[in-house]
Amino acid sequence: MYRTAGRNSVKKKYKVILMVLFWLAIVITFYTQGLLTTDVDKINDIIGKTPIVMRFLFVILSTVRVLFFIPQTIFIIIGSILFGPYEGFLLSVLSLGLSQSAMYVIGRFFQNKLLGEIFLEKNKAIITILNKYGYKILALGIVCPIIPSDLITLSAACIKLNYKKCIATIVIADAPMIFLYGFLGNDMEDALFFKIFAIAVILLVSYLSFVIWNKIKDVT
Repeated sequence: MYRTAGRNSVKKKYKVILMVLFWLAIVITFYTQGLLTTDVDKINDIIGKTPIVMRFLFVILSTVRVLFFIPQTIFIIIGSILFGPYEGFLLSVLSLGLSQSAMYVIGRFFQNKLLGEIFLEKNKAIITILNKYGYKILALGIVCPIIPSDLITLSAACIKLNYKKCIATIVIADAPMIFLYGFLGNDMEDALFFKIFAIAVILLVSYLSFVIWNKIKDVT
């Protein structure tokens, strides 16, 4: 018991260290690119000079963030601020597909080496629900606020759900939420209405998915 607790403590420390290093890398990258500023015109000017590089950099960072336990929502809002709600949406959906594909590969082919029995035991409830309901519950798990999309993808991969169907379900389920989150980071005229609307819908969907997930969990 003490050894297990010790290993978990070390893992938590590594997670914190990785998160700190990742954020430092982002800060350094933004600093070298001149993006650490609140001057929107300056940001747009920088992006305009290197449009392909900035978009490629955003997709890479918002994809590898899964390795450092960073929520995707943060990058969705950043993408909206940098590129606008519509282009930011497309880039975020692309990075979603890539990041969840990476999680699927880890869960499907490197389960024993990288995850081990501890992961399976710790997330037994989620895996049991996915085993019983399959793709029908996968979409609900993606939008449910208490379950990280990365975790649900890992769990789906562990029970060997079909890769194409799995990623398609995840993207289709999460795309509307990404679109709504995107409006929280934009500064377009009349954006206040869209922000209020987006927040209201996000809260409603999150609440309903939370209630439904708990009901299913209780009867499983």
